[in-house]
Amino acid sequence: VSARAVVNATGVWAGEVDPAIRLRPSRGTHLVFDAAAFGHPSAALTVPVPGSTSRFVFALPQQLGRVVVGLTDEDAPGPVPDEPEPTEGEIAFLLETVNTALQRGLTRDEVRGAFAGLRPLIDTGGGSTADISRKHAVLESPSGVLTVVGGKLTTYRRMAQDAVDAVLRARALTAGPCRTADLPLVGAPGHRDSAPLPGDGVPASLTARHGGASRAVLDRATVARPLEPVAPGIGVTRAEVEYALTHEGALDAADILDRRTRVGLVPADAERARPAVEEIVAAHRA
Repeated sequence: VSARAVVNATGVWAGEVDPAIRLRPSRGTHLVFDAAAFGHPSAALTVPVPGSTSRFVFALPQQLGRVVVGLTDEDAPGPVPDEPEPTEGEIAFLLETVNTALQRGLTRDEVRGAFAGLRPLIDTGGGSTADISRKHAVLESPSGVLTVVGGKLTTYRRMAQDAVDAVLRARALTAGPCRTADLPLVGAPGHRDSAPLPGDGVPASLTARHGGASRAVLDRATVARPLEPVAPGIGVTRAEVEYALTHEGALDAADILDRRTRVGLVPADAERARPAVEEIVAAHRA
């Protein structure tokens, strides 16, 4: 396969694809709680880390009746794991910090799930990973590969724009002006496929997740009992599971539980939802 330009957009594995790239991965851990543990908050809680003037721990209300508390910033040297694991030390740090702002402290037993990710930070030498810039960069190596690295999930569209602009400049390619700044996401107002929100009888959680695509989720459902939840107390419908397979590129139950619906952030919820999800996956493949 030949190409006029090759972009290395592999995140924390960028240095394995192109040895000219030097990264210093940093692990960020989050904890998942039932929203009831925080009194069902409707706003985020920001808690300063004791002894620091620039670091905070956040408690953020999420879908499915959860609150996520995070996050840590720990050096993660060595081989890059496929699935980073939170450490007990990080879990204790998050609990201790958030508890400084709560009338009743949370306990380890109330943690319903924990997950971690690795930041692909550019190695700038010594010091703490917390002091390394989170800004992204587009770099060209001696081999000619262009790497986009650093950055944050919340800036992915700007990262993509800068990477494509760099390719156009480096290889003298032509293209029209970038449209991403004015291009609505699927389901957002203004997207060509967005429709009016469904009315009564449709779970509010479905509408919150899919917005103007909610009508498509329902109209294209062929699964039995489309508005039935995948398990009691878990606000993900059977129609959404089917839609994940037919329109969101999900391949198996793990894709749906962990990467489309986020049910899997709480292992106990994942096990309760798994039978219904696997049934729909099997029917889709038949």
